[in-house]
Amino acid sequence: MPENRIVITGAGVASAIGLGHQDFFAAFLRGDSGVRSLADRDDDGPTPPEGHENDGLWIGAPIVGFDGKQFVKPRKALKVMSREIQLAYVASMMAIEDAGLDSVFPAVESDADSTASEADSVSFAPKDIGTVFGSEMLYGPPTELAEAFQKCLDEDGSMDESRFGEAAMRSVMPLWMLKYLPNMPACHVGIAINAHGPNNTLVLGDTSGPAALDEAISCLTRGIATCMISGAAGTRINATRLNYRNDLPIAETTTNIAKASRPFDPTAKGVVGGEGAAVFVLECLDAALQRGAKPIAEVVAMTSRFVASEGMQLVKRTCDITTPGIRGSAAAIKLAVSDAMRKANLKADDIGMVVSHAMGDPVIDIQERQALQSCLPNVPVVTPIATLGHTGAASGSIEILVGVLALKHKQIPPSLKFDGSQTTEPVVCEAQPLQKSHLLCLSHTSEGAAIATVLAEV
Repeated sequence: MPENRIVITGAGVASAIGLGHQDFFAAFLRGDSGVRSLADRDDDGPTPPEGHENDGLWIGAPIVGFDGKQFVKPRKALKVMSREIQLAYVASMMAIEDAGLDSVFPAVESDADSTASEADSVSFAPKDIGTVFGSEMLYGPPTELAEAFQKCLDEDGSMDESRFGEAAMRSVMPLWMLKYLPNMPACHVGIAINAHGPNNTLVLGDTSGPAALDEAISCLTRGIATCMISGAAGTRINATRLNYRNDLPIAETTTNIAKASRPFDPTAKGVVGGEGAAVFVLECLDAALQRGAKPIAEVVAMTSRFVASEGMQLVKRTCDITTPGIRGSAAAIKLAVSDAMRKANLKADDIGMVVSHAMGDPVIDIQERQALQSCLPNVPVVTPIATLGHTGAASGSIEILVGVLALKHKQIPPSLKFDGSQTTEPVVCEAQPLQKSHLLCLSHTSEGAAIATVLAEV
């Protein structure tokens, strides 16, 4: 447990059920679902061919109605922002406003550099502000490179890779790569708020966001920053990501699309993709109170552990659902949970709720089920992926956000109830009061990484 108590003073989210944490949590309490046919998406992503709307491949949780032009300043920055970067930027600005720092960290309105006099007028020097984000491979639409690839074809239609360099130089926008570098969310947010402090990006699959949060806390406890912006953005429904699905099984075709994402349901056959971003403002408790902030939640303990899954040991990536243990690691989850509880000096009876990372992959979900039954039996469980789909690198941050908001509102939000569900977990299907002051958020990967985060009321 760190000597300095670390608190979250602001939170922002962009999700399929709402922008901003108030709308997001209200939708969660109502039991809304963000899962729908990808025919409903209004970005430039792929949509299903006619007659395939209910196919599991074409079911997801897109953010509908989002327009980066309404949020990103200056607008010309959009030309070097992929959709994931835009979502991270928007969630960051919401978190900064929520923390009461929007006048302290104004988003850049023009290309003019921030002056020393501007920095001197605020309570944070630029060197004391940092940004650490979780991220992933950011894939653009294949159409952006189509012309370059076409120029590499011989007369017989075969590919001559040696032509690609010259073809790309002539056909691809010069700033193309800047749109898709994983470290650009932290970069853009840092530039916008004139943060000269620690800037880092962690790419660790589903645990990317919690790992970034842990790194941000380390910056505060080491005294190299006094305010940290940390979160993650991700997607599993852009064109390139949809084309690669060999790491997780695909959800079944269904007529009940809103309930197609079925964590902990042993009859589920696969994972529904989504997109989103969640971001937090972190400060030491004493400093936050001194500036008049009202903390939302305290981060009491975080523990990261790794025990390789069987698939990792075999160096085999597969979406097979018939081989137990090929994805996920109950051992890593148990270690992360038990060590986080030990660091927080808590017992199972002290935990009022678990925010689960179960996702509808029966192979991975059973690993978490075994770990929870061992470490936290009968503790109420909430499954955000049932509502939002799997949001890639953003999933762990979104799960922590659900925990933060549950503490703020003293409510356990419901998980979507599946028709004919056979789950044996204590999954909460109706909103109910949160009776205890501590909860635990889980995030883990198919390879065998796991991070457990203990949150508390302040």
